[in-house]
Amino acid sequence: MKTVQCTFRLPKEVIDLIDEQSGRTRTDKLLNLLGYGCNQSDYSVIKKRLKAVESRLSVLESTKQSSAKDEKNSSPNQQRALEAKERLFSALDELKSRDAIPLYRGKPSITKLKDVTGIDRGTISKYINEWLEM
Repeated sequence: MKTVQCTFRLPKEVIDLIDEQSGRTRTDKLLNLLGYGCNQSDYSVIKKRLKAVESRLSVLESTKQSSAKDEKNSSPNQQRALEAKERLFSALDELKSRDAIPLYRGKPSITKLKDVTGIDRGTISKYINEWLEM
């Protein structure tokens, strides 16, 4: 076996898996994980271990990708937008129940809604059509 120096980044979980192996250095531990450190000449064992490592890595990668998607879906900006939308809808529902929605040419007046609800015009403009369709 030829010795080559290589530097790369691995997820913390993979490093923990390597560190759990027996050996003095991480290189020895990685070789033990791969089956080379035990002086094994049976390549079927090595293949099984490599497949196990690959499957563990793919599980870790898929977990990270799904958690990254979850983080994108619950970003602070999206949370604030959802809260603003809920505030607007509840204010509009309350005005509708009192028949107090200010109209301009048969449509709700965004400027007057802003004055009544205290919610900015941009938010009202963004979500008014969605509320009207409900």
